[in-house]
Amino acid sequence: MSKKEKTRQSQQRWVLTVVCLSFGLSIVMSLITSVFMESAGIFVAVLSLLMLVMLGIIADIVGTAVTSADEQPFIAMASKRILGARQALLLIRKAERVSNILNDVVGDIVGIISGSAGSVIAAYLVSMGLKSAVASMLITAFTSAFMIGGKAYGKGFAIANSAQIMLAVGRVMAVFQQKSGTKQKKKKTRKEAL
Repeated sequence: MSKKEKTRQSQQRWVLTVVCLSFGLSIVMSLITSVFMESAGIFVAVLSLLMLVMLGIIADIVGTAVTSADEQPFIAMASKRILGARQALLLIRKAERVSNILNDVVGDIVGIISGSAGSVIAAYLVSMGLKSAVASMLITAFTSAFMIGGKAYGKGFAIANSAQIMLAVGRVMAVFQQKSGTKQKKKKTRKEAL
């Protein structure tokens, strides 16, 4: 098999993975949001909408930072065993895929779900006496302005601070890996004891 064919097959697998990941995440996030929103009051619904928008902005910041970060400083940091440097380097080396997941998959899903969360808030506003068209327009305008403004600011921030952002993300990943590694060691020790 030629290198060109291998690259094409790898791209096809990646596209299929992204489609399946998007489908699964959309179902899970929609289900959680709809169940949560139906049982919540307007304060919790607004708070949930703000959290969804912030998730979209943070994902966009990390997705932009990973594409603009230089791997050379992380190679040096990884050789000095600085916490999170190895994980950040791994993300930077797979920048195209990481950026695709964070900017496109997470960003689009959050945009769609925040729209449905906004419709729940609009329904609350209508029940309080506001006209349906006005309520929908206000919620849509607020959500769009907050998300677009946040992402516009976030991109500049991500490019200017890409190394610090990626090191912070790498440190979070390293902590989770250490905790999951500790749990696996405990399970192995228990099995050996039995």
